[in-house]
Amino acid sequence: MKAMISLFWQVLRFRRSPEDIPYSIGLLIIVILINLTLSIGGQMIGKPDQAKMAFTIPLLSVSVELVVMSVFLHLKGLYNRYVQTATTILGGDSILTCMTIPLLAIALSQPKGSALLGVLGLFEIVVMGWSLGFRAFVYHRAMNIGLVQANMFALTIFLLTTFLTVKAFPELLTEATAAAAKATKSP
Repeated sequence: MKAMISLFWQVLRFRRSPEDIPYSIGLLIIVILINLTLSIGGQMIGKPDQAKMAFTIPLLSVSVELVVMSVFLHLKGLYNRYVQTATTILGGDSILTCMTIPLLAIALSQPKGSALLGVLGLFEIVVMGWSLGFRAFVYHRAMNIGLVQANMFALTIFLLTTFLTVKAFPELLTEATAAAAKATKSP
C-alpha cells in the first residue's frame, strides 16, 4: 500500500502519469472505497448532524466523475484506459482529502472571526486548484487531449457535480449566499 500511496503522490506532483498505475479492477474498487470513506468522514466532521448529506455528496461526486470519465473515454475510443484513469483520479483525490481533513478539524475548533480561518480557507482554495490541475493532467494523458481542453473537462466535471449537489441540497446554496452576504457586510 505504501508503494501505491507513493505512486499517487508522484502523479499529484506531475512526475508520473495514469499509465504508470497498475491496471487492476480490484485496486480500483479498493481506491473507490477508500475515497468514499475519507470523503464521508470529512463530511461527517464538517456537518455531523447532517448524515444524509454527508453520505450523498461523496457518492454523487464519485459517481458523476466515474460516469462522465467513462462516457468520454468510450467516445474517444480509449475505454481500455478507464481503470487506470479512475484509479489515478480517486487515489490522488484520496491523498488530497487526507490533507484537508485535519485542516477542517482545526477550522471547526476556531472561534468565528479568527484570522486562522481565512488562512485555512485560502489553503482549501489552493488544494482545490491543485485537485483540478491534477485531474486535468490525468485527463490530458488518458484522453490524448490538450491541456486547455483537459482543464476545461476537469472544470466541467467539478461544475456539474456542484450543480447536482445544489439541486439535491438547495439549503447549501442558501447557506453559502447568507455567508457571502455576511462576509461582504463585515469591515
